[in-house]
Amino acid sequence: MRVSDLTVVERGSKIVVRFTVPKLTTEGLPIRDNPEIEIRLGEVPGAGWSLPAWEKSSTRVPARLITVKDGQATALVDTAGLYGKTEVVMARVLGPAGRNIGWSAPVNLTIVPPLPTPEGLAAKDAPDAVRLDWHAAAGQFRVFRSSAAEADWKQIGVADKPFYLDSDIVFGTAYQYQVQAIEKAGDAYAESEASNAIPFTPADRFPPAVPAGLTAIPGARTIELVWERNAEKDFAFYRVYRDGKRVGDSLTSPAYSDKDAMPGVKYSYRVSAVDTAGNESAQSATAEAAIP
Repeated sequence: MRVSDLTVVERGSKIVVRFTVPKLTTEGLPIRDNPEIEIRLGEVPGAGWSLPAWEKSSTRVPARLITVKDGQATALVDTAGLYGKTEVVMARVLGPAGRNIGWSAPVNLTIVPPLPTPEGLAAKDAPDAVRLDWHAAAGQFRVFRSSAAEADWKQIGVADKPFYLDSDIVFGTAYQYQVQAIEKAGDAYAESEASNAIPFTPADRFPPAVPAGLTAIPGARTIELVWERNAEKDFAFYRVYRDGKRVGDSLTSPAYSDKDAMPGVKYSYRVSAVDTAGNESAQSATAEAAIP
């Protein structure tokens, strides 16, 4: 059968060619032995596309550069001498006596000088995120992550500068990170080799924002406090302080009624926010009030 899933990418100083080796003949019969694989690279002939002309001018990838594992064929070809060229890559599998049904669909690949592998990848805690920093002279980068729950590497984002904030995290979960430089080349992207993988387990070290808009409203027998609600996803509760002493705790709503206030006495109030890790914000601006 014809090769139907050919992929070609430039990674570092290599062209990586991959496809699934067909398991059946055109008659639907299983292929028992390892068939002969032919992969060719060549520029489009100057007079325009012609399959016979391309076959004649193209270069066959040596068999020693092709490996087959679990039904997947992989070839690694050096890019030396090909920079600035656009290569047409095709593959086919040959049956007994060299019989075949034809080439796969062509893949065009524009070759650029190898991209530098990102170095110095480091991770640190940031508010509700993990911040990644690295060094590499490239225009864009792919960021990858894995964990016990995500055994395979998963691309989580693309960065235009050598840093990235991963905000889709769970504190206390052990992650691994890798970064890869990329560059647009023709209709595809050239890739660097992936950076060294680094482990990191994020911890919540950052308190919520200081509550804003605290207002104290005296009533007949109480002083009512209201303020703006915090929006942090790990927000837990509020604490209320009167004249520096905590008088309210574990408040989930941005309001408090001070029923112990005495008439004719001016009180000063402040509010703080606490997150699920126990980090407490600084106290808000002071609001004063007295029951008449």
